[in-house]
Amino acid sequence: MKHPQEKIVKAYDFKGIPVELAEWSDTVWCGKIGYAENNTDEPNVEKIMSDFMSVSVAPNDREDNWDVCISVNYLSDKRPSGVMFGFLVANDNQPAEYDTYKIPASKYLRIRMCDETAAALGHEPWQGGIPPYEWIGEQIAPELRYTYGSDAIPIIEYYGYFDPGSGTHKHCYLYVPVTEV
Repeated sequence: MKHPQEKIVKAYDFKGIPVELAEWSDTVWCGKIGYAENNTDEPNVEKIMSDFMSVSVAPNDREDNWDVCISVNYLSDKRPSGVMFGFLVANDNQPAEYDTYKIPASKYLRIRMCDETAAALGHEPWQGGIPPYEWIGEQIAPELRYTYGSDAIPIIEYYGYFDPGSGTHKHCYLYVPVTEV
């Protein structure tokens, strides 16, 4: 899947799984965001999700069929970690019930989060929680000649096409900010 804000710059086969270098244009996200109370604890993810689910107003110009979980400041010990649940939107003109978060143009390595990816990388399947960004940062990026981690660019979990019958998303991608070495 390719999204309106991204351009796939390079595609790799890494241990039998696709890994892509995605270049994103500036993006605006609309949803609910919350931060930890200090630089070492986790934010209250359940409260942030509850706040997000309780908003009854629709965002303006939302990307259809895709949701996001953005992990903010997880690659920095200088600021509290934050989490945002929301949507990609066309602009920051959104209802007051929402928070907006702008991300500047960035490059990410992306992988599909699924059982096959976990197995190829030698891990148990991811069951939620903090995304396994080290899969990209410590295993994939060094071998493809990238360094990972910008404390100014967040880690993104992008979920597509929710199936209410199964209670799952058809797609889940993990995006980790990288720089070419």
